[in-house]
Amino acid sequence: MIKNIFLTSFRNIFRNPVFSFINVFGLAVSMSLGLLIILIVKEQYAFDNFHKDADRIYRINTKAIRKDGGSENYASSPYVMGTAVKDGYSFAEEVVRINRQFNGDASYQTVSVPIHGFFADSSFLDVFNFQLESGNPSTALNGPDGIILTRETAKKIFGNGETIGKIISFRGYGNFTVKGVFKEFPGKTHFDFEAIASSSALPALEKLQVVMESLQNWDNYYTSYVYVKLKRGQLVEVRSALAEISRKNYAGRNLETRDKAYEFYLQPLRKISPGPILSNNLGRSLPQMVLLFLGILALVILVMAGLNYTNLMIAKSLKRSREIGVRKVMGASRWQVFSQFITESVVFALFSLIASYIILQFLKSAFLQLHLTQEFSIDLKEDAWVYSYFILFAILVGFLAGSLPAGYLSGFKPVLVLKDMWGKKTNTRQLLRKGLMVVQFTLSMIFIAVVLILYHQMKFLLKADYRINDKNILNVRLLGNDYNKLAVELQSVPGVKQIGFVSHSLGTFEDYSDDYKRKPSDASFTMRDFRADANFISNLRIQFAAGKNFSPDLNGEKESEVIINVKALMLFGFKSPAEAIGQQIYAADSTPLRVVGVVKNFHFRPMNYEIGPLAFRYRPRDFQIMSISFEPGSKDRLIAALSPIWRKTDPVHPLQYALMRDEMNDSYTTSGFSDILKVMEYVSFLSIVLACLGMLGMVMYNTQLRIKEVSVRKVVGASVRDVTVLLSRSFMWLICIGVVIGVPASWLLSNLFLQNFAYKISYSILLIMEGVFIIVFLGLITVGSQTIRAATSNPVKSLRTE
Repeated sequence: MIKNIFLTSFRNIFRNPVFSFINVFGLAVSMSLGLLIILIVKEQYAFDNFHKDADRIYRINTKAIRKDGGSENYASSPYVMGTAVKDGYSFAEEVVRINRQFNGDASYQTVSVPIHGFFADSSFLDVFNFQLESGNPSTALNGPDGIILTRETAKKIFGNGETIGKIISFRGYGNFTVKGVFKEFPGKTHFDFEAIASSSALPALEKLQVVMESLQNWDNYYTSYVYVKLKRGQLVEVRSALAEISRKNYAGRNLETRDKAYEFYLQPLRKISPGPILSNNLGRSLPQMVLLFLGILALVILVMAGLNYTNLMIAKSLKRSREIGVRKVMGASRWQVFSQFITESVVFALFSLIASYIILQFLKSAFLQLHLTQEFSIDLKEDAWVYSYFILFAILVGFLAGSLPAGYLSGFKPVLVLKDMWGKKTNTRQLLRKGLMVVQFTLSMIFIAVVLILYHQMKFLLKADYRINDKNILNVRLLGNDYNKLAVELQSVPGVKQIGFVSHSLGTFEDYSDDYKRKPSDASFTMRDFRADANFISNLRIQFAAGKNFSPDLNGEKESEVIINVKALMLFGFKSPAEAIGQQIYAADSTPLRVVGVVKNFHFRPMNYEIGPLAFRYRPRDFQIMSISFEPGSKDRLIAALSPIWRKTDPVHPLQYALMRDEMNDSYTTSGFSDILKVMEYVSFLSIVLACLGMLGMVMYNTQLRIKEVSVRKVVGASVRDVTVLLSRSFMWLICIGVVIGVPASWLLSNLFLQNFAYKISYSILLIMEGVFIIVFLGLITVGSQTIRAATSNPVKSLRTE
């Protein structure tokens, strides 16, 4: 019987090649998205699975509760938290404290290599299953000079030579002795490092002010991470202990920051990636929201392809009703008929799987170009398990897509079918088919309208006026080099107008902030700031509401002046820009700063944010970027002159530069907005293809059923126009209904997207009407291609068979 079911399924598939192609192609393009999601999910849920007892390893995260009533969750926590847990409680089998302030250039003889890593306790190698290919894991991180390198880093520094016992100089940190080299990691991990140094080095480095104070500082939860390996059955005790630690160290304190209090909680190691969105992540951790977003889009496209299959199968039900009637008269049960159609559906899905795998290869290539995949190192490798998941997925899709038509068709009454009475009971069937088509075009309308609005929003962002001069300015990363030396050498380069310096890129998501107050006794508030010189402010042509730029003879060792914007006046209690000039304010470290200027408000962050309070401070030790203002048309000459100067100054690091406006625009790529737009463009394209394919199949089938009627009408005098309108009218009504439902839905969804931007386009219904035009136009082409063909056919050929 099973053999007969499969043979019948194959025969029915090849008997109707056009409808089979529509079904297979529709399922293939939609299933390719599903296969992509399977690859991403499998990869992301494999993170950190290779650690022994991973189910008992947790990270202690911080929830910072702001004074303004908000809160923010951090992956980091105070370094001293690990000390408190280790010394004061018994629930932890092991505690690992990590400090991320270990980045710079490692030098050995004539070789210098920039590397990144962190300081860690020796228990790191006991808790996590990172194996050493050389060195002793029991002693590698015991002494303050111990360091372990990854295999790739060791090869960069020492080539293929011996590494253990070699001393490398780490700029700013002193000398370290290589005590171990890691084997290649057995799997993916959220940790991102090239070297790990012993945390025993921190006390001396903290005393020398090489690293920020963290060992005993409960207010510093930015630079450290604490992991614990719990004894079994200790979760309840841990939660109460963390609450007790919070009360003991923060209750009753008036924090000199924007925070009012802190709460601490556990995050399982296996739920770090993918996991919730957290600030200050230690390594790569894909947010669960990204997977959810991609999964929902893939599901919608799969549903649309399934609707196509359901629609066409139900439409063909009249043709196969006698087959079903005969089967039932011959003794077939409803379950056997149901099995026949489900098998046919699964065979369709398996055929589609072959095509979808081919499409997946192109889809993978496009997906890996997104910033998202580069940020989180998604590589989408395939293995035997993945292929088994693909086959199971195809069978599931086939079963779900075929369930509705199989249930519907297997319920035919044989007496009614064989007496030709079933065709008279078609109202329910037609209503269902029409309803499914309306759903398809509604979804297509929503996708296209949202993409159009996001596209116009992107254009708006790329052309937005930040109220500063952002043209003809080249930003160069200093990478720890002497900024004065570079400035002297570059000043004589033709085309260079002026060179300034700043702590971080303006108009991007790079962020500096500090706590400020009017008087030492006042409550502090948080304000973003740039550490810049007078030339940087001059390059941007920032307009002053009162006062002046920084004095040219400022002492770089001791801060004394500050420039604020108009938005900051109210926070300090100044009634006007003029009133603020000459007044003294205080930074978080109680540094007194005299207000020398008040600048007009301008956009210093991406357009996601409203203009907030801002300060410019002159602190040369924080300069990270050289801002070069150049004559129009001289960029290429400037870069050509800059390259040899840079190589002479810094032979280790490659020159990193970008136009200021390009950096500002690129921030929308790094934030994921452009990725969302690209994904939505692809999904909207798929949705309209599927909707048009479904309608094409329905129109073809409808014209086949009515070809005799069309021939009779033409014989009695109906024109091509009359016949075309007759055949097209019902389908165009379905498109119009889908549009009417889709317009308000797309309006609401677009508003939801644009809520993430403080500054956005003012769009009207006319913008959404662009989407309406696209849908109607494509619908007309799809319907017209078949109805006009039927209307212009020779009626004699059709009537001759009667």
